Amino acid sequence: MAATTQAPAAPPGNAPPAWNLMALVRRSLADPANRLAWVGIAVCALLFKVLFDEVLSDFYYSWTTDENYSHGFLVPFIALYFADQAARRGPVATRGGIWLGGSMLVLGILMRLVRVALPVPFLGEVAFLLGLAGIFGLFFGTAALRRYWFPLSFLVFMVPLPVAIYSRLASPLQLLASQVASAVMNATGVPVLREGNHMTLPGGIQLFVAEACSGMRQLTGFLALTTAVAYLSSRPGWYRILIIGLGVPIALTANIARVLLTGYIMHFGGAEYALGTFHTAEGLLMMSFGLILLQLACWALDAVVVAGPPSGRPEDDASRQAQAGGNAPRLALSGTSSSIRQGLAVGGEWEGHR
Repeated sequence: MAATTQAPAAPPGNAPPAWNLMALVRRSLADPANRLAWVGIAVCALLFKVLFDEVLSDFYYSWTTDENYSHGFLVPFIALYFADQAARRGPVATRGGIWLGGSMLVLGILMRLVRVALPVPFLGEVAFLLGLAGIFGLFFGTAALRRYWFPLSFLVFMVPLPVAIYSRLASPLQLLASQVASAVMNATGVPVLREGNHMTLPGGIQLFVAEACSGMRQLTGFLALTTAVAYLSSRPGWYRILIIGLGVPIALTANIARVLLTGYIMHFGGAEYALGTFHTAEGLLMMSFGLILLQLACWALDAVVVAGPPSGRPEDDASRQAQAGGNAPRLALSGTSSSIRQGLAVGGEWEGHR
């Protein structure tokens, strides 16, 4: 994470302060004028925790019992990383935010109260995120909300989908994976009889594309990864939207390739090599395959798109300044292909945690 420099260090008296999230918090806590505000933040956070304690329990239950959402524990830490990147721009003016932050907080609380009468965990979880953003805006202002909007928004990836929505998405993806996999295997000389999501291979070997193999995990992971890459990129807005959109076909391709690989292993090697640790290894391998596809797509796009002007985000602008001064920071983000190296921390840990 530290940037390597070849130029001699500037004199301590002229060197600008090295800002990060912890440095900003320590600076604010050291100012006596801010101590009352921090007391208010602590009290408000405690009351907020009490009000949303059941929602936090819902999060924990989903993350620990449903493998599709086991990545939820990682999302807050990844969001903190992005917040730390945003904090490198230095302090932000603390003004305004009372109306906007207060409105968001009130709306979140009202949604939480509706959740009491309407037993839909998703409603309470969205209310939690809205209230959290409201508290942040209320105490730190609208400028801080604009600065840290992405870390706050990234927390959406830790929210489990309602069961009805998840099932409506997963079922077609299961069928798509089994249809394409059986068609490819038949075309490559491995006869497969498909009945719905059931595939019968030679020798009576049965391969069932379960809901867990529908591709929803890959879809969630790659959408998080491409969203992070798009945010870190210095490219135009349409380019970033395209990068995010690439997450869908790449995730589906990677999942179909995983089903194909499983089928070939069961046919040529044996069913025992498609279970347990081997099955997990296949998932990691296909995650790498998906990352390669994303890298190739970004290389192709980078070849036809010229880098735009400074984006205003610290990681982009600092990279340009350092490169102009002869430095080569490890986290240079002058192109989207470079951004993927940071996004790998999201995708790799995401899949590994599953």
